Amino acid sequence: MRFGLAVIAFLCGSCAVPPPGSTPGQATELSGRMAGPAQRCVIIQPSEALRIADGDRHTLIYGSGRTIWANHLGSCSFGLDDALVTEPIGSHYCRGDVVHSFDRFSKIPGPACVLGDFIPYTR
Repeated sequence: MRFGLAVIAFLCGSCAVPPPGSTPGQATELSGRMAGPAQRCVIIQPSEALRIADGDRHTLIYGSGRTIWANHLGSCSFGLDDALVTEPIGSHYCRGDVVHSFDRFSKIPGPACVLGDFIPYTR
């Protein structure tokens, strides 16, 4: 019983109010770029992976070069040392897909966040 409560407390704590200094919109990768219209899905490129934005743990970044995609996770966030695990269905990442994480050093599972719309940012 106590173990179950500890697990629930851990999982709920991962969705708690974001820590100071992690306000959405501070992703350094988006600096100097223009936002475009939101899209439901983006095609998966074998050479790219979703990654946690620098300066904003509530945002995932996808792509590189002229256009990169941002997915703002709302109140859900990942830790600095989290490794992301995705389970897309088909050849696209889409709104509603779930991204899990685990700490890359301790291997302890972290939060699971649901993807929102993908917003393209171009130079």
